Amino acid sequence: LPGRRRPRPPRQRTRRSMNADDILNALRKAWPSAAIVPELEIRDEYAYANLDNPDGHDSLVRRIDALMIDKQIRTAIEIKVDRADAKRETWAKIRPWKRVTHRFLYAVPEGLIDTSPVIDASIGIVWVRVDGTIEWRRKCKINHVPEPLPGIVVERLARRAAQYALLRQETA
Repeated sequence: LPGRRRPRPPRQRTRRSMNADDILNALRKAWPSAAIVPELEIRDEYAYANLDNPDGHDSLVRRIDALMIDKQIRTAIEIKVDRADAKRETWAKIRPWKRVTHRFLYAVPEGLIDTSPVIDASIGIVWVRVDGTIEWRRKCKINHVPEPLPGIVVERLARRAAQYALLRQETA
Protein backbone atom coordinates (compact mmCIF):
# COMPACT_ATOMS: atom_id res chain seq x y z
CA LEU A 1 0.00 0.00 0.00
CA PRO A 2 1.26 3.47 -0.78
CA GLY A 3 2.46 5.48 2.19
CA ARG A 4 2.96 2.44 4.45
CA ARG A 5 6.42 1.77 5.75
CA ARG A 6 7.98 -1.63 5.44
CA PRO A 7 8.79 -3.28 8.75
CA ARG A 8 12.46 -3.21 9.59
CA PRO A 9 14.27 -6.51 9.94
CA PRO A 10 15.52 -7.31 13.47
CA ARG A 11 18.70 -5.43 14.31
CA GLN A 12 21.83 -7.54 14.07
CA ARG A 13 24.43 -7.06 16.76
CA THR A 14 27.66 -5.70 15.41
CA ARG A 15 31.07 -5.88 16.99
CA ARG A 16 30.67 -2.29 18.15
CA SER A 17 27.42 -2.98 19.97
CA MET A 18 28.49 -6.28 21.56
CA ASN A 19 28.71 -5.98 25.32
CA ALA A 20 30.15 -8.08 28.15
CA ASP A 21 26.85 -9.91 28.70
CA ASP A 22 26.76 -10.97 25.04
CA ILE A 23 30.28 -12.34 25.38
CA LEU A 24 29.51 -14.15 28.65
CA ASN A 25 26.43 -15.75 27.07
CA ALA A 26 28.50 -16.93 24.10
CA LEU A 27 31.09 -18.44 26.46
CA ARG A 28 28.35 -20.22 28.44
CA LYS A 29 27.02 -21.62 25.17
CA ALA A 30 30.49 -22.76 24.08
CA TRP A 31 31.23 -24.43 27.45
CA PRO A 32 27.80 -25.62 28.68
CA SER A 33 29.23 -27.94 31.37
CA ALA A 34 31.44 -25.23 32.88
CA ALA A 35 30.65 -23.06 35.88
CA ILE A 36 31.22 -19.47 34.73
CA VAL A 37 31.08 -17.01 37.61
CA PRO A 38 31.17 -13.32 36.67
CA GLU A 39 33.04 -10.52 38.45
CA LEU A 40 35.21 -11.91 41.21
CA GLU A 41 37.83 -10.01 43.17
CA ILE A 42 41.18 -11.11 44.54
CA ARG A 43 43.80 -9.33 46.64
CA ASP A 44 47.17 -8.91 44.98
CA GLU A 45 49.38 -10.17 47.79
CA TYR A 46 52.54 -9.50 45.77
CA ALA A 47 51.66 -5.81 45.42
CA TYR A 48 50.70 -5.69 49.09
CA ALA A 49 53.98 -7.24 50.21
CA ASN A 50 56.00 -4.91 48.00
CA LEU A 51 53.86 -1.83 48.59
CA ASP A 52 53.47 -1.56 44.82
CA ASN A 53 50.57 0.89 45.04
CA PRO A 54 50.57 3.71 42.48
CA ASP A 55 49.22 7.04 43.70
CA GLY A 56 45.48 7.39 43.48
CA HIS A 57 44.81 3.76 42.52
CA ASP A 58 43.99 0.75 44.66
CA SER A 59 46.29 -1.84 43.14
CA LEU A 60 45.67 -4.34 45.93
CA VAL A 61 42.27 -5.57 44.71
CA ARG A 62 41.91 -7.02 41.21
CA ARG A 63 38.64 -7.92 39.54
CA ILE A 64 38.30 -10.52 36.82
CA ASP A 65 35.32 -10.46 34.47
CA ALA A 66 34.68 -14.20 34.88
CA LEU A 67 36.16 -17.31 36.43
CA MET A 68 35.39 -20.52 34.57
CA ILE A 69 35.80 -23.89 36.27
CA ASP A 70 35.46 -26.95 34.06
CA LYS A 71 36.80 -30.42 34.84
CA GLN A 72 38.85 -28.95 37.71
CA ILE A 73 40.58 -26.49 35.35
CA ARG A 74 40.29 -22.85 36.45
CA THR A 75 40.30 -20.26 33.66
CA ALA A 76 40.40 -16.51 34.30
CA ILE A 77 38.49 -14.63 31.61
CA GLU A 78 39.00 -10.95 30.94
CA ILE A 79 36.44 -9.41 28.58
CA LYS A 80 37.34 -6.46 26.41
CA VAL A 81 34.74 -4.77 24.21
CA ASP A 82 36.77 -1.83 22.90
CA ARG A 83 40.38 -1.20 21.93
CA ALA A 84 40.85 1.64 24.43
CA ASP A 85 40.01 -0.71 27.30
CA ALA A 86 42.41 -3.33 25.93
CA LYS A 87 45.20 -0.75 25.68
CA ARG A 88 44.82 0.08 29.39
CA GLU A 89 45.56 -3.52 30.41
CA THR A 90 48.74 -4.10 32.46
CA TRP A 91 50.60 -7.05 33.88
CA ALA A 92 49.84 -5.85 37.42
CA LYS A 93 46.10 -6.12 36.70
CA ILE A 94 46.24 -9.77 35.67
CA ARG A 95 49.13 -11.06 37.81
CA PRO A 96 47.13 -12.32 40.83
CA TRP A 97 44.68 -14.22 38.62
CA LYS A 98 47.42 -15.80 36.51
CA ARG A 99 48.97 -17.16 39.69
CA VAL A 100 45.83 -19.01 40.86
CA THR A 101 44.40 -20.29 37.55
CA HIS A 102 45.42 -22.91 35.04
CA ARG A 103 44.61 -20.66 32.08
CA PHE A 104 44.08 -16.97 31.35
CA LEU A 105 42.28 -15.70 28.28
CA TYR A 106 40.86 -12.56 26.73
CA ALA A 107 37.37 -12.87 25.24
CA VAL A 108 36.69 -10.12 22.70
CA PRO A 109 34.34 -9.34 19.82
CA GLU A 110 35.63 -10.77 16.54
CA GLY A 111 38.42 -8.64 15.08
CA LEU A 112 38.92 -6.40 18.11
CA ILE A 113 42.44 -7.61 18.92
CA ASP A 114 44.72 -10.27 17.47
CA THR A 115 47.42 -10.26 20.13
CA SER A 116 47.30 -10.12 23.89
CA PRO A 117 47.28 -6.60 25.35
CA VAL A 118 49.86 -7.88 27.85
CA ILE A 119 53.01 -9.52 26.51
CA ASP A 120 52.76 -13.09 27.75
CA ALA A 121 52.93 -16.18 25.56
CA SER A 122 50.62 -18.17 27.86
CA ILE A 123 47.54 -15.94 27.44
CA GLY A 124 44.81 -17.11 25.08
CA ILE A 125 42.48 -15.06 22.90
CA VAL A 126 38.93 -16.02 21.98
CA TRP A 127 36.98 -14.10 19.37
CA VAL A 128 33.21 -13.99 19.86
CA ARG A 129 31.25 -13.67 16.65
CA VAL A 130 27.99 -11.76 16.27
CA ASP A 131 26.09 -15.07 15.99
CA GLY A 132 27.42 -16.13 19.42
CA THR A 133 29.96 -18.68 18.22
CA ILE A 134 33.58 -18.48 19.31
CA GLU A 135 36.91 -18.88 17.56
CA TRP A 136 40.19 -19.55 19.31
CA ARG A 137 42.68 -17.02 17.92
CA ARG A 138 45.39 -18.09 20.33
CA LYS A 139 45.33 -21.13 22.59
CA CYS A 140 46.20 -20.78 26.26
CA LYS A 141 49.25 -22.47 27.66
CA ILE A 142 48.40 -24.43 30.78
CA ASN A 143 49.83 -23.54 34.17
CA HIS A 144 50.08 -27.07 35.59
CA VAL A 145 50.73 -25.91 39.16
CA PRO A 146 48.57 -22.87 39.98
CA GLU A 147 48.46 -21.66 43.54
CA PRO A 148 45.26 -22.54 45.43
CA LEU A 149 42.39 -20.09 45.23
CA PRO A 150 42.60 -17.75 48.24
CA GLY A 151 40.04 -18.41 50.97
CA ILE A 152 38.26 -15.11 50.30
CA VAL A 153 37.63 -16.12 46.66
CA VAL A 154 36.31 -19.54 47.75
CA GLU A 155 34.06 -17.82 50.28
CA ARG A 156 32.68 -15.46 47.61
CA LEU A 157 31.99 -18.41 45.32
CA ALA A 158 30.16 -20.19 48.15
CA ARG A 159 28.09 -17.08 48.94
CA ARG A 160 27.09 -16.75 45.28
CA ALA A 161 26.05 -20.41 45.20
CA ALA A 162 24.00 -19.94 48.37
CA GLN A 163 22.27 -16.84 46.95
CA TYR A 164 21.46 -18.74 43.77
CA ALA A 165 19.96 -21.60 45.80
CA LEU A 166 17.76 -19.11 47.70
CA LEU A 167 16.57 -17.53 44.44
CA ARG A 168 15.65 -20.95 43.06
CA GLN A 169 13.66 -21.76 46.22
CA GLU A 170 11.78 -18.46 46.01
CA THR A 171 10.78 -19.01 42.38
CA ALA A 172 9.74 -22.64 42.91
